Amino acid sequence: MKRKVWALISAVVAVGLVWLLFHNTDWAQLAAALGSARAGWLLLSQVPIWLSFFTRIQRWGYIVRAVKPDTSFRSMFSATQIAFLANFTVAMRIGEVVRAVVLSRLARIPFSKSFALATLDRVADLIGLIVVVFITVLAFRPAADLVLSPGTVGNSEPYTIPANLITIGAEVTTVALIAVIGGLVLLYLNQRIVLRLTERCLGIVSVRIAAWACRMLHQFADGLHVFRSAGDMAKASAFSLITWACFLWAGVCFFKAFDIDCPWYTVFVMQSLLAFAVSLPGVPGMLGQFHLPIIVTLVMVADSPVAKAQAVAILAHLLNLIPVALAGVYCLFRENLSLVALSRDTADAEEALHREPLGEAPGPD
Repeated sequence: MKRKVWALISAVVAVGLVWLLFHNTDWAQLAAALGSARAGWLLLSQVPIWLSFFTRIQRWGYIVRAVKPDTSFRSMFSATQIAFLANFTVAMRIGEVVRAVVLSRLARIPFSKSFALATLDRVADLIGLIVVVFITVLAFRPAADLVLSPGTVGNSEPYTIPANLITIGAEVTTVALIAVIGGLVLLYLNQRIVLRLTERCLGIVSVRIAAWACRMLHQFADGLHVFRSAGDMAKASAFSLITWACFLWAGVCFFKAFDIDCPWYTVFVMQSLLAFAVSLPGVPGMLGQFHLPIIVTLVMVADSPVAKAQAVAILAHLLNLIPVALAGVYCLFRENLSLVALSRDTADAEEALHREPLGEAPGPD
């Protein structure tokens, strides 16, 4: 029942976002912008998108194989691609749980351990994201106020974003990133202190929130300790950077396809906003959720016409969705699985996970 309510809410949010972004659209200008896209650059954008599917598995492999060395590339690839398909097609971002369920079945790993392994992948992924966001906050320092043209986010009049607001946001983000890095270092050096402080501080607000935060921190700590060597951690970090470089490469291809002349850091701003947007609870198909950061970035940073920004967002969404759908459906067929059945299984798996006490770090079998 709870899932049905959230699914309904997410569908309403998706409709609202799409209406907000497109209800004032000049459809003739949008059609012209879509027709102006250069097919060669759009085709080239598929190279980094598909490449990122494989670099992610190489990164995750250093975590999974530290726990279960005989786990196949196929099992990890199928689990990841089916999870992406779930995130794109099912609301509420159930992908991480789906990935754990599929890996548990294919690699014969207990679900609690496979869920921990899926969560630990965020540690390596965070390395690339921190670098991208750090470059963004260093490079994107507007000297003048920024203006969102009419129609960007449903606004009928130009909307001004004060330059000092961007600067303050960049400074706060920089401090937050330093705090995250410092927290990860402290978590690596002394996990017990971090968990105790988290439990005491958040316990004042909610015991349940404190327990959830401690569980997540515990799993992140496992991610830092699970690598068999410093070399494995370095290689996983390298593949994280390569994966995020693929995202940036794809973004540049979309800009080139529409002849968008913009500062070099525009793609970093777009990717940072995209990372934040898609990390939120998902709406069906990521409708609006994927488009909003692209449109806002191009209008705000590159001074792009709204119709062209909308065209980039539409094709970027479509050209990201197609590979995810093709790979995900292929993996479902190859592994003889059903996304509907997996969606049901995740509900039971999540309930069992919430009843499970905070455990030890996943160790080798």
